[in-house]
Amino acid sequence: MKRLFAIALLVAASTAGAAPVSTVEILSTGQQFAEGTIFVGSTLYYVDYGRSAVYRLEDKQPRQVWRQAGSGANGLVQDGEDLLVAGYDNGTIVRISQTGDTLAVYDHDDAERPFVLPNDLASDGRGGIYFTASGDEGDTLGKVYYLAPGELPHEVAGGIHNANGLVVSPDGKTLYVAESSTDRLFRFDVGAGGTLSHKQEFLALDTVLADGVNPRHTPDGVRIDRQGRLFVSLYHGGGFAVFAPDGKLLARVDLLGQHHANLALTPDEKFVEGTIANDSEVDGYLGALYRVANPVSGG
Repeated sequence: MKRLFAIALLVAASTAGAAPVSTVEILSTGQQFAEGTIFVGSTLYYVDYGRSAVYRLEDKQPRQVWRQAGSGANGLVQDGEDLLVAGYDNGTIVRISQTGDTLAVYDHDDAERPFVLPNDLASDGRGGIYFTASGDEGDTLGKVYYLAPGELPHEVAGGIHNANGLVVSPDGKTLYVAESSTDRLFRFDVGAGGTLSHKQEFLALDTVLADGVNPRHTPDGVRIDRQGRLFVSLYHGGGFAVFAPDGKLLARVDLLGQHHANLALTPDEKFVEGTIANDSEVDGYLGALYRVANPVSGG
């Protein structure tokens, strides 16, 4: 197992033929399995799946905001003044205030069907929220749901093998969804009322990122910048990668640690803050939060 240093790491970012080396700052350690990184204003919020809790980072110290034992908190998104938390283990989407009050719980869709392993969430910028349910790879494959204000969630896509991270393009016309079991990203056209159509394969990551070292390049969390560039965190594959709207690889950032589940862009888009997780303790902790300069900032 590779060794993680508690103060700083080195990362090689390959962009446009160059391979600069820059310092990665470790923001916090001791997470059991951090996920769902988002910014609310200038504050980083995240979930810790292992603790079934939501945290915010204050002066590099985790402050617990909300906890529900057994929920397996896995994804997080801002919805107006509230936050929505995906409960992977108990099949719920929970609306909470930014101070941790539970406001509402969704445990089924508009057809009274339960959610199978809710995973990640994304705003469409128009008041609606998309979220994935990973599915069990058996009788129930992964799905995408849409939650409109004042309504119950309804299914808008299915047949996805381990549906995971998702994000809407800045113009609101495209939804990208990670299919983790096959190491691919798909894209959908977004229609009225959150409807989805014209599913297409967007990226086959094991091909695009083939390096002779990592046998798999598994997409987990997905974020997008104001220019429509996709930032894909790699659960397997060594860090994260950045792609242009046409699918061209723009940058690849290799990080130490076994798994990199999620990331977020700072509000000025100059930095990426993300998660590191390990399968067993390293230097007294399982995981950490990191910060690295955005490899395509200003490009």
